[in-house]
Amino acid sequence: MLFLIYPDSFTADRLKTQLHDNSSLILLVFIALSCIRALFFLPSTLFVLMGTVLYPEDPVFVLIVSMVGIVIGASLVYKAASLLTPEQLFKDKNIARIKGVGRKMDKYGFSIVLLWSFFPAVPTDLICYVAGTIKMAFWKFILAVFLGEIILVSIYIWTGKSIIELLF
Repeated sequence: MLFLIYPDSFTADRLKTQLHDNSSLILLVFIALSCIRALFFLPSTLFVLMGTVLYPEDPVFVLIVSMVGIVIGASLVYKAASLLTPEQLFKDKNIARIKGVGRKMDKYGFSIVLLWSFFPAVPTDLICYVAGTIKMAFWKFILAVFLGEIILVSIYIWTGKSIIELLF
Protein backbone atom coordinates (compact mmCIF):
# COMPACT_ATOMS: atom_id res chain seq x y z
CA MET A 1 0.00 0.00 0.00
CA LEU A 2 2.78 2.43 0.90
CA PHE A 3 4.50 1.75 -2.39
CA LEU A 4 1.32 2.61 -4.29
CA ILE A 5 0.75 5.80 -2.30
CA TYR A 6 4.39 6.97 -2.12
CA PRO A 7 6.27 5.40 -5.05
CA ASP A 8 9.03 8.03 -4.84
CA SER A 9 9.92 6.72 -1.38
CA PHE A 10 10.89 3.33 -2.79
CA THR A 11 13.58 4.27 -5.30
CA ALA A 12 16.94 2.51 -5.12
CA ASP A 13 18.70 5.67 -3.89
CA ARG A 14 16.08 6.35 -1.22
CA LEU A 15 16.17 2.75 0.04
CA LYS A 16 19.97 2.81 0.11
CA THR A 17 19.89 6.02 2.18
CA GLN A 18 17.31 4.52 4.57
CA LEU A 19 19.42 1.40 5.04
CA HIS A 20 22.53 3.48 5.71
CA ASP A 21 20.77 5.87 8.11
CA ASN A 22 19.24 3.00 10.12
CA SER A 23 22.06 0.47 9.95
CA SER A 24 22.23 -0.20 13.70
CA LEU A 25 18.50 -0.82 13.97
CA ILE A 26 18.54 -3.03 10.88
CA LEU A 27 21.42 -5.03 12.35
CA LEU A 28 19.55 -5.58 15.62
CA VAL A 29 16.34 -6.56 13.81
CA PHE A 30 18.27 -8.93 11.53
CA ILE A 31 19.92 -10.67 14.50
CA ALA A 32 16.67 -10.83 16.51
CA LEU A 33 14.62 -12.18 13.60
CA SER A 34 17.31 -14.74 12.79
CA CYS A 35 17.05 -16.03 16.36
CA ILE A 36 13.25 -16.16 16.75
CA ARG A 37 12.19 -17.10 13.22
CA ALA A 38 12.08 -20.81 14.07
CA LEU A 39 9.27 -20.25 16.57
CA PHE A 40 7.09 -19.24 13.62
CA PHE A 41 8.45 -22.01 11.36
CA LEU A 42 9.91 -19.42 8.97
CA PRO A 43 12.70 -20.89 6.84
CA SER A 44 16.20 -19.72 7.73
CA THR A 45 16.98 -19.47 4.01
CA LEU A 46 15.02 -16.22 3.76
CA PHE A 47 17.05 -14.66 6.55
CA VAL A 48 20.38 -15.96 5.21
CA LEU A 49 19.61 -14.43 1.81
CA MET A 50 18.41 -11.20 3.44
CA GLY A 51 21.69 -11.01 5.37
CA THR A 52 23.66 -11.66 2.19
CA VAL A 53 21.89 -8.77 0.46
CA LEU A 54 22.22 -6.42 3.47
CA TYR A 55 25.87 -7.26 4.17
CA PRO A 56 27.42 -8.50 0.88
CA GLU A 57 30.84 -7.19 1.92
CA ASP A 58 30.92 -9.33 5.07
CA PRO A 59 29.88 -12.93 4.34
CA VAL A 60 31.60 -14.29 7.47
CA PHE A 61 29.46 -11.98 9.62
CA VAL A 62 26.32 -13.21 7.83
CA LEU A 63 27.44 -16.81 8.38
CA ILE A 64 28.01 -16.24 12.10
CA VAL A 65 24.69 -14.43 12.66
CA SER A 66 22.84 -17.02 10.58
CA MET A 67 24.36 -19.97 12.40
CA VAL A 68 23.74 -18.42 15.83
CA GLY A 69 20.13 -17.84 14.78
CA ILE A 70 19.77 -21.37 13.45
CA VAL A 71 21.25 -22.95 16.60
CA ILE A 72 19.09 -20.81 18.90
CA GLY A 73 15.99 -21.46 16.78
CA ALA A 74 16.66 -25.21 16.61
CA SER A 75 17.15 -25.29 20.38
CA LEU A 76 13.89 -23.41 20.98
CA VAL A 77 11.93 -25.80 18.75
CA TYR A 78 13.62 -28.81 20.37
CA LYS A 79 12.69 -27.54 23.83
CA ALA A 80 9.16 -26.55 22.72
CA ALA A 81 8.56 -30.18 21.73
CA SER A 82 8.23 -31.03 25.40
CA LEU A 83 5.37 -28.51 25.72
CA LEU A 84 3.42 -29.49 22.60
CA THR A 85 2.92 -33.20 22.03
CA PRO A 86 2.40 -34.61 18.53
CA GLU A 87 -1.20 -35.41 19.47
CA GLN A 88 -1.83 -31.73 20.17
CA LEU A 89 -0.31 -30.57 16.88
CA PHE A 90 -1.17 -33.20 14.30
CA LYS A 91 -4.20 -35.11 13.16
CA ASP A 92 -4.49 -38.83 13.96
CA LYS A 93 -3.25 -39.99 10.56
CA ASN A 94 0.00 -38.03 10.94
CA ILE A 95 0.69 -39.43 14.42
CA ALA A 96 1.61 -42.82 12.94
CA ARG A 97 4.12 -41.14 10.61
CA ILE A 98 5.67 -39.15 13.44
CA LYS A 99 6.03 -42.32 15.55
CA GLY A 100 7.63 -44.13 12.58
CA VAL A 101 10.14 -41.34 12.15
CA GLY A 102 10.73 -41.41 15.91
CA ARG A 103 11.63 -45.13 15.79
CA LYS A 104 14.12 -44.51 12.98
CA MET A 105 15.58 -41.55 14.85
CA ASP A 106 16.17 -43.67 17.93
CA LYS A 107 18.54 -45.72 15.80
CA TYR A 108 19.91 -43.25 13.19
CA GLY A 109 19.12 -39.88 14.79
CA PHE A 110 22.42 -38.09 14.20
CA SER A 111 22.60 -39.06 10.52
CA ILE A 112 18.93 -38.23 9.90
CA VAL A 113 19.19 -34.80 11.51
CA LEU A 114 22.47 -34.07 9.71
CA LEU A 115 21.14 -35.01 6.27
CA TRP A 116 17.76 -33.37 6.90
CA SER A 117 19.50 -30.14 7.96
CA PHE A 118 21.62 -30.12 4.83
CA PHE A 119 18.78 -30.85 2.40
CA PRO A 120 17.28 -27.48 1.35
CA ALA A 121 13.83 -28.72 0.30
CA VAL A 122 12.66 -29.80 3.76
CA PRO A 123 12.05 -27.65 6.86
CA THR A 124 14.76 -28.21 9.45
CA ASP A 125 12.44 -27.01 12.21
CA LEU A 126 10.29 -30.12 11.72
CA ILE A 127 13.17 -32.47 12.43
CA CYS A 128 14.09 -30.31 15.44
CA TYR A 129 10.59 -30.83 16.78
CA VAL A 130 10.74 -34.59 16.18
CA ALA A 131 14.17 -34.80 17.85
CA GLY A 132 12.78 -32.97 20.87
CA THR A 133 9.71 -35.19 20.96
CA ILE A 134 11.75 -38.41 21.08
CA LYS A 135 14.20 -36.82 23.53
CA MET A 136 17.24 -37.31 21.29
CA ALA A 137 20.44 -36.38 23.13
CA PHE A 138 20.65 -32.59 22.82
CA TRP A 139 24.37 -32.41 22.06
CA LYS A 140 24.02 -34.96 19.22
CA PHE A 141 21.01 -33.12 17.87
CA ILE A 142 22.55 -29.64 17.93
CA LEU A 143 25.86 -30.85 16.48
CA ALA A 144 24.03 -32.55 13.59
CA VAL A 145 21.97 -29.42 12.90
CA PHE A 146 25.08 -27.23 13.05
CA LEU A 147 27.11 -29.42 10.67
CA GLY A 148 24.29 -29.82 8.16
CA GLU A 149 23.30 -26.17 8.21
CA ILE A 150 26.77 -24.63 8.09
CA ILE A 151 27.44 -26.32 4.77
CA LEU A 152 24.10 -25.25 3.29
CA VAL A 153 24.27 -21.70 4.68
CA SER A 154 27.83 -21.27 3.39
CA ILE A 155 26.71 -22.30 -0.09
CA TYR A 156 23.81 -19.82 0.06
CA ILE A 157 25.99 -16.95 1.27
CA TRP A 158 28.91 -17.33 -1.11
CA THR A 159 26.67 -18.11 -4.09
CA GLY A 160 24.50 -15.10 -3.22
CA LYS A 161 27.59 -12.90 -2.81
CA SER A 162 28.85 -13.99 -6.24
CA ILE A 163 25.47 -13.23 -7.84
CA ILE A 164 25.37 -9.79 -6.20
CA GLU A 165 28.88 -9.04 -7.46
CA LEU A 166 27.87 -10.06 -11.00
CA LEU A 167 24.77 -7.86 -10.93
CA PHE A 168 26.35 -4.80 -9.40
